[in-house]
Amino acid sequence: MSEELLTFYNVENFYPPDQDSTESYHSGLYNWDNYKYNLKVRKISNVFRFIEEDFGQLPSIIGLAEIGARSVLEDLTNENSPLNNYKIIYEPSKDSRNLSVALLFDKEKFTLLKYQTLQFQWDKDKEFDTRDILQAEFSYQEKKLHIFVLHLPSKRNQDEKKEKRNFIIGKLKEILQKLFDKGEAIVLMGDFNENPDNEVVQELLFDKDGEQILNNPFETLYKQNQFSTYHGKKGVCFDQILFTEKILKEKFTFKNIEAQIYNSPRLRNKDNKNSNYPSRTYSGSRYLSGYSDHFPVILKLFRNHES
Repeated sequence: MSEELLTFYNVENFYPPDQDSTESYHSGLYNWDNYKYNLKVRKISNVFRFIEEDFGQLPSIIGLAEIGARSVLEDLTNENSPLNNYKIIYEPSKDSRNLSVALLFDKEKFTLLKYQTLQFQWDKDKEFDTRDILQAEFSYQEKKLHIFVLHLPSKRNQDEKKEKRNFIIGKLKEILQKLFDKGEAIVLMGDFNENPDNEVVQELLFDKDGEQILNNPFETLYKQNQFSTYHGKKGVCFDQILFTEKILKEKFTFKNIEAQIYNSPRLRNKDNKNSNYPSRTYSGSRYLSGYSDHFPVILKLFRNHES
């Protein structure tokens, strides 16, 4: 069996280092200097080295959340990086924290046909203040594949943005329906800020006629108490990858598709008390020098050699 790997990773407040210049990015992090930033670049690069060691290959598609500037992606794909062959898709959002999603892809395997960012304005009288959704259309094995990367509004402040999150999911469903009608191959990855069993996330899986088109294997993992991040002491699986399983298998001759939360011990806290938790960069204003407060999630697509 050979395989293709697709990954989504919320990399936790990945800003360029703060400078004194008025033109600098202001992360809002405590003492976010060059040393801490460069260590973070090495840490996130090493996550992909670990994935390559554990799976025998790098992901060919990498969706990212909480990117503070294009320069972060350029540093992540520099000549010394395992991702030095990867192309960048990034557009800054009007997010209140200056964070956006991004996509890296292996240019040897995928050809970018076009991309766009999607903004769904919840209240026309208010400034748009959340992350755009990135929609990219690729040629893969001379056939079309649509990739969406999203980071939906958070649950902060007693989930005050729940209605906005549900609104965005509803508008996204309208776009997906048009692709469903054309029988297109789709992969939808991101931080949904909802678990896979959430009613609105569940509704994304079905077309207007009630037929299930998208598959979400992270629902099964969540039911098995596998988590991609923690809110306080509560494990959640906000990071998910949904896909048109039947179409992917038929169009690209994949025989099997499996999902995994990459919670390698190397990415977890070292203390016994919280050893299941991701080793994060900050906890409030306290610098912990870790990777991220989320684990990467991975989709493994298997193909027989003779295909």
